[in-house]
Amino acid sequence: ELVAPNGRAIYWKDLSVSVPGRGALLHAHSGAVRAGRLLGVFGPSGSGKSTLLHALAGMAPPRGILGGSVWAVEGHCSEEGSTGVALEDLGVRRRTAALLEQEDAFFSELTVRETLVFAAAFAAAPPVAALRDADRLLAQVGLAGVAHRRVGEHRSGGSSWNGNLSITTGERRRLAVASAMAGEGDADNEENKYSSSPRVLLADEPTTGLDAFQAARVVGLLQQLSAQRNCATVLTLHQPRASIWRMLDDVMLMAPGGHVVYCGPTADVLTYFQGLGHQCSLEGMNPAEFLIDLVSIDSEQAVCASKDAARIRALAAAFRTCPEPAFSSLVELSVGSCTAASGHARVGAASAVGPWSAFRLLLWRSLVQSVRDRATNTLRILASVGLSLIFGAHFGVLDRGGMPTARSVASRICLLSFGTIAMAMLATARALDRFAKESAVVSRERSAGAYSGIVYLAAKVLTELPTDAAFAGLFAALVHWQCGLHADISEVACTMSLVAVASAALGLAVGAAAPRGDRAMAIGAPIMVVHMLTGVIDPAGQAAQRPTMAMLALRSLSPIRHAIEALCISELRGLKLARNAMDAPRMGGLALITSGDEVLRQLEVFGTFESNMWRIIGLIALHLVAAAGFLVIGALPKKVRIAGLPSDVELAAVSVGGGVLGCGEEGLAAKAP
Repeated sequence: ELVAPNGRAIYWKDLSVSVPGRGALLHAHSGAVRAGRLLGVFGPSGSGKSTLLHALAGMAPPRGILGGSVWAVEGHCSEEGSTGVALEDLGVRRRTAALLEQEDAFFSELTVRETLVFAAAFAAAPPVAALRDADRLLAQVGLAGVAHRRVGEHRSGGSSWNGNLSITTGERRRLAVASAMAGEGDADNEENKYSSSPRVLLADEPTTGLDAFQAARVVGLLQQLSAQRNCATVLTLHQPRASIWRMLDDVMLMAPGGHVVYCGPTADVLTYFQGLGHQCSLEGMNPAEFLIDLVSIDSEQAVCASKDAARIRALAAAFRTCPEPAFSSLVELSVGSCTAASGHARVGAASAVGPWSAFRLLLWRSLVQSVRDRATNTLRILASVGLSLIFGAHFGVLDRGGMPTARSVASRICLLSFGTIAMAMLATARALDRFAKESAVVSRERSAGAYSGIVYLAAKVLTELPTDAAFAGLFAALVHWQCGLHADISEVACTMSLVAVASAALGLAVGAAAPRGDRAMAIGAPIMVVHMLTGVIDPAGQAAQRPTMAMLALRSLSPIRHAIEALCISELRGLKLARNAMDAPRMGGLALITSGDEVLRQLEVFGTFESNMWRIIGLIALHLVAAAGFLVIGALPKKVRIAGLPSDVELAAVSVGGGVLGCGEEGLAAKAP
C-alpha cells in the first residue's frame, strides 16, 4: 500500500531543477514514497541529493527553476467505509512537509521543552495543547531527561562558563526531528488532536557529524516515527553503514549531475543492477558501498572517468526506459482494505497562527532569549562601563572643573564625536551579529508560513532596541559625570541612545538585505565607515572647501552627523569661554573666542538640538522601513514551478476502484522525458 487510510504518501512527476547558465542540477524524473516507509537517498558528492530534497519541499536554489509537480497523497476512509484520496501540493509553506536542514539551528537560551512549545504554538496549537504536545514529543524522541536543559550553542555539549548545561549534537538532531513534528497533535487523543494529518519529513543528511551509534539511533528514530505516523519520510545519506542500510524500506540512488539511476524497494536493488550486468561479487560487502562505487567517477584518470561517465549514462537511461520492476512496484497506489465508493479532494494549506498571536510569541521568545543571555549582557555592561572609564582617563575633567576655555573646545568636540561613533559602531555590530544568529531559525519558521517578516521585525524592535538605548545611555551618563560636560546630562544620554537605536536599526536593515551573516558584516562595516567619515565635524571649519551635493546627501543620511551636531549645540550654545593670552601662539585666533556660539558659527553648525533629534528619529523610521521592505522582498517566491496540482482532467482520471489509483494511460509510473 502506498496510501492507506489516514496515511500520507509522496508522489512527484517530472521533477527537475535547473539554473540558467549552469544547466540541470536535477534531471526530470518521477517517483513516489509509500506511507509509513523510509526512503534513503544516497550517492556521491555532487549528485544532487540536497537539491532533490529541497525540490520536494518546494524550494529551489537562487535563480533556480523548479519543474514538475510534487503532491502529498492522503488516503482516508469515511465512517460508512467509503474510500477517498486527497491530493495537495507538497511543500513546507503549505505545512504538508517539514524540512530538516543539515545544520540544526535553535535559540540557544531556550530549554528543550520551550523550543518544542514554541514550535507547536507557531503551528497554531492552543497554549495548553502546545504544552501537552511538547511533553508527548519529548517522550517520543527520548529527550524527556533533558527537557529543562538549555539548547546551547552548536557544539558537542557540556558546561558553559556560567554553569548552564547544553545538549549534545545527537540530542540536537532528535530535537530537530521533534520540532518538525510539533503542532501535529496526537491522533489517538481527541483532546490533543488539532491537526488533520502528519507532515512528511524530509531530512537532509541527519547523520552528518554524528558517531556511528548516534547516527544509527537517529535513523532508527526516523524509521520508527514514519511507521507510527503512517507518513512517508525521506532522508539523504552520504554513505550509510550496514546497520543503517537495513533500516531503509526504499532507496534512491543518484549519480553525479543529478541523474536518478534507481528508486525502489531496498530488497530489490541488487537484483535490479544484477539484471543490468552489475553484480556485487564481494560476499558480506555493504550494499551501499557497492552502489556508491557503481555511480562514482574517478576524476583523476581521464580514461577511467570516461568509462565511469558512460556507465552512469547507461544506468540512467535504463532506469528511464525500464520502470519494471523497481519503479512500478513503488508507485502503485492502493487504498488498503477499504472498499465501496471512491472520491478525491483538493486540500488547502493548513492554517497558521494569526499575526497578533505570532507577535506575542515572538516577543516573549525574544525577551526570554535576551534576559537569559547573561554572558552577552554582562559583556555589554562591562563594555559600556569600561569604555566610559577609558574616555574619562583619556580626556580627564575638562578645564579641571573651572571656567571653560577655548583650549578645551577641541577636546569637548573630540570627546563627543568619538563617544557617538563608539555607540553607533557597537550597536550596529550587535544588531548584525544577533540577526545572523537568528536567521536560520527565522528562515525555517517563515518558510513554514508561521509569521511574516514584518511581525518578526516588530517583535525584535520592541525587545532589542530599548536595550541598545539603555547601554548607550549608561555610557553617556558615566562620561558626563567623569568629564564634567557643560551639556545637560539628559540631552547627552538621549542623543547617545537615539544614535545607538538608529545604528541598530541600520544593522537590522543590512541583516535583512544580506542573505548571510558574513556578507552582512561585509556590507555593514563600509556603511558605518562612510557614516563616520561624513559625520565627524572638522574643528578647522568647512569654509575652505564647500561639500559637494553627494557629500551633503550622505551627511543627511548619517545618524552620527546629526548626533554630533546635536551634542555640539547642547555643549557649546550659550557657553562662555575664558580668554588666555598664553594660548595664542599655539591656537591663534581661537584663543580669543569668548563664546561657544562663535565656535558653532566657525564650524557652520546651525539648527537646534530638537531638529537634529527629529532627523535621527526620521532615520530610525527609514532604516526600519528598509528592513521591513527587504524582509518582504526576501519572502517573495524565487522558484518557477512548471506544473502544480493535477488538472481537472487528471483528477477525473483518478479512480479508486479495484484498489489501484492511476493517472492517465501511464498511471503514476510515468516515465521521465
